[in-house]
Amino acid sequence: MKCSYEKNCGSCDCIRMEYQATLDLKQKRMENLFGRDALPVNGMNFPYYYRYKVTYALSYDYENRRIVCGKYKKGSHEVVSMDDCLIESRDAQKLVHFIAELLPQLKIKVYDEDTQTGSLRYIFIRQSFATGDMMLVLVSADSFLPGKNHLIEEITKNFPKVKSIYLDINKRTDSLVLTDELTLLWGEKYITDKVMGKKFRLSPLSFYQVNPQQMKKLYQTAVEFADLSGTEKIIDAYCGIGTIGICASDKASSVLGIENNESAVKDAVFNAKANGVKNARYICGDAAEIFSEKGIEADVVFMDPPRAGASKEFLKSLLKLYPSKIVYISCNPETLSRDLETLRRRYSVKKIQPVDMFPFASEHIETVCSLVRRDKIY
Repeated sequence: MKCSYEKNCGSCDCIRMEYQATLDLKQKRMENLFGRDALPVNGMNFPYYYRYKVTYALSYDYENRRIVCGKYKKGSHEVVSMDDCLIESRDAQKLVHFIAELLPQLKIKVYDEDTQTGSLRYIFIRQSFATGDMMLVLVSADSFLPGKNHLIEEITKNFPKVKSIYLDINKRTDSLVLTDELTLLWGEKYITDKVMGKKFRLSPLSFYQVNPQQMKKLYQTAVEFADLSGTEKIIDAYCGIGTIGICASDKASSVLGIENNESAVKDAVFNAKANGVKNARYICGDAAEIFSEKGIEADVVFMDPPRAGASKEFLKSLLKLYPSKIVYISCNPETLSRDLETLRRRYSVKKIQPVDMFPFASEHIETVCSLVRRDKIY
């Protein structure tokens, strides 16, 4: 497939390449960092329309007197009008353009960055891969949206898969799309997705992988690398809403999830109960500090840090905890390579599996790395 917007849209770094060429590029990057330890990249059979979290910017074209809905042109805040993005959910795209066409009828003005007038800035959609249900967030610079009730009526009538509609008041001048100024306008507070037979509730701000098909492969690989027998005590560090620990819970004796985001911890507790998981508990706090607390022990630690990788304090505490196995899920091979320099003091790297989460969009690659404790330190 050929992208119609590749010359102007700044969203995808590799859209002009054949898919296999992008996998080869990512494989070379992994081999440069990890040598023969890097297994072949796990790619997608159909690497299109895979993003189930989408954001569209809005602007007004004064010359042609029309609303423009799309992505920012590379290196600017000029919005490129888009009708068919090759990497984003088709259902979400249909909903976005339906809303954009309705706005003039309802006299809802889009935001103008130069004059700081108007209201609607972005349309954000999160979709469940398992059910097709959608969560819509209207991001506005103004709490007043004329015709808001009519807009909701038309959306829900024409798109029955929309289960939630939120309003987010965003008056910021930076690139942040969603704030915590969220108000539920209509429907349910959450939608639900499933991965590896477990269900997870999602809010607008929940951290959840944008590519659910590859997410399944990522988490299956992580659980497989842990090689659980059913007797292990697991710690799920950076646990977010509890996905990895809950997916592994059937094969473990206990799961301790640690997360410093209070809202995510509440979601993790809910998700564990919703899945009938009785061997999991969650702590809100800093993992490096909690590892040092009396009574904390683990046979396996799953860790899924942000792009910056793990902190020195975390790695130091992890080495003191000294679990039998570590499964490191990384979204940045460079920081993984850096952190492995520390972990290799007491652990051997067994497998490194790259997973392509962002076909065409980015050179970024997710990685699952398994490490096993060396009981004799030389």
